[in-house]
Amino acid sequence: MRLHAHRISRTMLARPVHLLHTAVLLDDPQPDISRMAIRTLSRAAWEPAVPSLVALLGHTHPTVRREAAEGLLLMGGPAVPALRHAAARARPDKRSRYTGLLDRLAATGDGLSTP
Repeated sequence: MRLHAHRISRTMLARPVHLLHTAVLLDDPQPDISRMAIRTLSRAAWEPAVPSLVALLGHTHPTVRREAAEGLLLMGGPAVPALRHAAARARPDKRSRYTGLLDRLAATGDGLSTP
């Protein structure tokens, strides 16, 4: 029901309002709903979602982490500052989640070169 209402809101609400409602679904306990929200926000290139997408790289569910990584790659350059910030503060054993994405963005030319 909740997901159906969200889909209907796409036609009823202004785009920024719909994307704001979509961002709320990032924290949904069901991984499939989180993945749908990640896809929607990253395909829309909605920059306010970048910090939340970066935070999802630490999600307990591997498919959500993978989808967040792909979404950030799709967003490209706007994700770089948040990824650098997260990498600088991450535990050494988790840092590769962020630096790996920064390297991939730099390799594709979508991101800024890493220092």
